[in-house]
Amino acid sequence: MRTPSRAECRDRRSTIPHPATPPRLGAGEAVVIIVILTLAGALTAHGIPQGEVLQLLAAAGVLSVVVLRSWSLAPLRMARSALSAVSPA
Repeated sequence: MRTPSRAECRDRRSTIPHPATPPRLGAGEAVVIIVILTLAGALTAHGIPQGEVLQLLAAAGVLSVVVLRSWSLAPLRMARSALSAVSPA
């Protein structure tokens, strides 16, 4: 009796392409969202007009995206490599 090879034992269903799943929120993103929503609720409870609270939410959202994306320092590495390519050796 012959032992099946690894390729034969492999589950055939594992080779079926799966649709891409959306990325989950990390801990940093979740904390930022909670803080922003808590701040908006507190400001609304203290009588700040809703238009100003919405402006604050928009600005906080943009700021959070900038901070979380730059946290990896990838933009700094890209800028450093671009400057080293342009500057004389």
